Amino acid sequence: MSLYYELDPADDNDPPLLPPILTPVAVPDKIEVFNKAISAATNSEAGTVFYSESTEFVELAVVLNPEVKKIKCNQILYVMMVAAGDSIGSLAPPEVVVSYSYPGLIFLNQGEAGLVKIEVSSSANEDTVPDWMVVGLKLRLNNQLQMDENNIQPDITSLADEGAGFVSRTRAVESLSRHFLAWISQWEDEGFKPVVDMWNSRREQNKELTLKNKETVSWVGLDENGLAIVKFKNKEIFLSPIEITKEIGDINLR
Repeated sequence: MSLYYELDPADDNDPPLLPPILTPVAVPDKIEVFNKAISAATNSEAGTVFYSESTEFVELAVVLNPEVKKIKCNQILYVMMVAAGDSIGSLAPPEVVVSYSYPGLIFLNQGEAGLVKIEVSSSANEDTVPDWMVVGLKLRLNNQLQMDENNIQPDITSLADEGAGFVSRTRAVESLSRHFLAWISQWEDEGFKPVVDMWNSRREQNKELTLKNKETVSWVGLDENGLAIVKFKNKEIFLSPIEITKEIGDINLR
């Protein structure tokens, strides 16, 4: 039995309690929250947090009103990832090790558990400020895939598998939102470097990155705009998290 638990368990029928700058909007289970937020972004206020009513995942997407050019919006992927790492660290037992890999995967004790995505308004080009931006996160609270003894996948995990099954969806949405706000504030005040430093300290060293053509590339690092620098056939390539499907294809949790 875990020594960790919620002193005041949340009722998942109640909306999460978020800071006044954020507005929670519930999305019915089985509807993709990230896509819902994108479709509603034009008519949504900055700080709207769409969240799923699912209790299998904690799934949220935040609508933002960018004040930087599209190319710098790539940085927000990493802001959400480090916020998620801090949030998990505050909720889960200390033996749960959080790590990351490009283009947005979150691991718990080296098992794939979460994914962060970003999108901006389609009218934006690299040198313009987008009308809106959406950053979304999906994290497994429990792992239905491993309940089938004939389909055990040890490289896939969840908070429950790692000893944090007591974490409710509501508490997770609240914590993720607050940590995201804290990191956004630090990013605005201090720039991208603290985000990069934290992300690199948790980067998963043993995960390979494969392009759409099935070619594996080697990791070099991040540039000042949040583009991934990878090496392919002795040539450096820059990959944008916003445009990632062009190079890697659709990224989803398995």
